[in-house]
Amino acid sequence: MTREALMAGETPEAWIGQEVLLHVWKSDDLGTEPQTAVLRGIDYFGVTVEGSQQPRLTFYPWSTVREIMLGQEQRSR
Repeated sequence: MTREALMAGETPEAWIGQEVLLHVWKSDDLGTEPQTAVLRGIDYFGVTVEGSQQPRLTFYPWSTVREIMLGQEQRSR
């Protein structure tokens, strides 16, 4: 990751504090479940988000995250 990419908001690290859409593997491993949340932290181990439905912090290790993208509202800006 380059400093320019981070400054341009092109990496998930730049999305901290913004709404993201996560696709998390279901517990039965048969597909994913989309979740909208505010990204609170991201590191080597995974992501920490604050859910929109239940305002509490939740940590997801990378092994459970299939995809993460900037939320719909932020993409339209």
